[in-house]
Amino acid sequence: MQDERLIRVAREKDKILELFRNKGMRITKQRKLILDIVFEQECTSCKEIYYQASKRDKNIGIATVYRMVNALGELGVFQTHTPYRLDPFLQEPKNGFRVILKNQKEVEFTGDEWRKLLTDALQKKGYAEAPEIERVVLNK
Repeated sequence: MQDERLIRVAREKDKILELFRNKGMRITKQRKLILDIVFEQECTSCKEIYYQASKRDKNIGIATVYRMVNALGELGVFQTHTPYRLDPFLQEPKNGFRVILKNQKEVEFTGDEWRKLLTDALQKKGYAEAPEIERVVLNK
């Protein structure tokens, strides 16, 4: 179970780093460190992320943390409310979504398929017309 989580986290980090590369952003040691902290801990502010990062890298600056948090938000992979955690469902599903099953098989959905799936589920829950979805939040 722990191995599955580590594999999932590694894939999510790789996807985010690929988004950075596609935007022409450099992948620095400090950016990777901040990403590690975001995945490992529930920080409620940039200052908390900075505090954790500065324990591991004395040369990191608070501005680096703020820029990274802003970049994650601009890429659409960061929740807009605290605590700071990554939420893949906040992205516009233009490239679709992958669902990873416990047996490590992957099921891909296009953006349209994903919206239809959510619409159908909401209708089964009693919504005659699917309301506009603001965000999807995963329960712990």
